[in-house]
Amino acid sequence: MNPSAPVARHCPVCGSSSKSAIYSQHFSGLSGAALFEGYDVVVCNDCGLGYADGLPPQEAFNSYYRDLSKYESANNYGALAPYDLIRFPETVGLIAGAIPDRAVRVLEIGCSTGGLLQALQAGGYKNIVGLDPSPVCTRIARERCGAETITGSLSDLRPENGPFDVIILGSVLEHLRDTEETMNILKSLLPPTGYLYLEVPDASRFSEHTQAPFQEFSLEHITYFSPRSLDNLLGANGFTPVFSHQGTPETRPGVFSFEIKALYRMTGKISSPVRDVVTGPSLTAYVEKCRSMERGLSPVLDGLAESRRPIVVWGVGTQTQHLLSSSRLRDANIVAFVDSNPNYQGRTLHGAPVLAPAALASHSEPILISSLQFEAEIAEQIRNGLGLKNEIITLRGTPAAAARNDA
Repeated sequence: MNPSAPVARHCPVCGSSSKSAIYSQHFSGLSGAALFEGYDVVVCNDCGLGYADGLPPQEAFNSYYRDLSKYESANNYGALAPYDLIRFPETVGLIAGAIPDRAVRVLEIGCSTGGLLQALQAGGYKNIVGLDPSPVCTRIARERCGAETITGSLSDLRPENGPFDVIILGSVLEHLRDTEETMNILKSLLPPTGYLYLEVPDASRFSEHTQAPFQEFSLEHITYFSPRSLDNLLGANGFTPVFSHQGTPETRPGVFSFEIKALYRMTGKISSPVRDVVTGPSLTAYVEKCRSMERGLSPVLDGLAESRRPIVVWGVGTQTQHLLSSSRLRDANIVAFVDSNPNYQGRTLHGAPVLAPAALASHSEPILISSLQFEAEIAEQIRNGLGLKNEIITLRGTPAAAARNDA
């Protein structure tokens, strides 16, 4: 039996095996780095949670985040984005408003390069520990603020690592396959009245501001929480809400993220799930919006497939791997891919090599920017960072800003 073979999931909140399919997501994977070829997006018929079904075991995800982390390179090896400089202090403010005692012991799970740990220090919290599966991330985090860091996954922690008065999972819970195991570990690390702070994408609002088709059904986001389903999960495990906020932060000019920020206290009081009636209709609306958006990309992709002219594709993440499986991008004459993540470089995708950006100096082919969210930034890097004159093609068929300005 293949230990990484996909297996069916029961509902991560209520354990039910009764579910209704919403969408089937498919990917064309990187060589030696394919976590899975796809999954079904389903909604639990009993409690209403949305989740990805047909996934490999948690161990496969742990290896993926350890060996293929994109987070150290995504933020330029420790440099904080302007959005992070705003949101991290805001998170500390929310926590401090409910937990003013700065002597509490705090664990951040998925600490990445330590931006929130640093903000916690600035807010007066000194007894802090960070956990991340990426050795590069934990090293940067340790160098950033001198905090204790642990390289590993949540499943590597043992009760003797605790207790922690506060555990933080910021944009982590939606990545974890086995929520029952997750909650058991968290409870083993907390004292009887400990706190759990969570930030997750808000599935009840996916369709309100769609940046790129099916981006929320990514290689990494595999459980889709609404405020109700998050309360259901925590209530079933003996946690009582302290606060829950739905936020819409601007991550870049004109780009918004829908998220839930919530704090729970472990009280031992078990509450039964209240059916989530929002997530199913929200995910259905999101799928229809994404399909419409994807149809708008067809003229460019069809044209590339029919012309067969050689191209280089910039970007090998969720969007590209999805388009290679679902559109005529798979029929284009792709001579190479480019990605800034060194963990992806040297691999192949769809039979073509994945190169570092600097390798484009020896390529004269047109460059297709396979990203709607970062189109302007990539065009800027091509023109002004790398000084390249290659033709730039965008998925929408419109000139990229940097290409327009320097033409």
